[in-house]
Amino acid sequence: MEIVTKIDNKGRILIPRSIRKKMGIRGGVKVILRLKEDNIVEIIPIDKLYIEVAEIFRNKFKGWNEESHEATKIIESLVETDGDS
Repeated sequence: MEIVTKIDNKGRILIPRSIRKKMGIRGGVKVILRLKEDNIVEIIPIDKLYIEVAEIFRNKFKGWNEESHEATKIIESLVETDGDS
């Protein structure tokens, strides 16, 4: 899927609704912007990434009851970090 959009004077870009819907993101969701080779920008929703990582941890550590595990704290702090520039 390719859509042409503009970047405004403040450096903001509108992600069209069709793409947001397909990615499962909504307003207020934090994302990781990763600059790849050839200046390609990849957008990764942190909420979705957190859910995927949490599911991996749940499956790997099934039955383990330590809710305040160090890895969970790190992931939660990543989600809470405000990376706005």
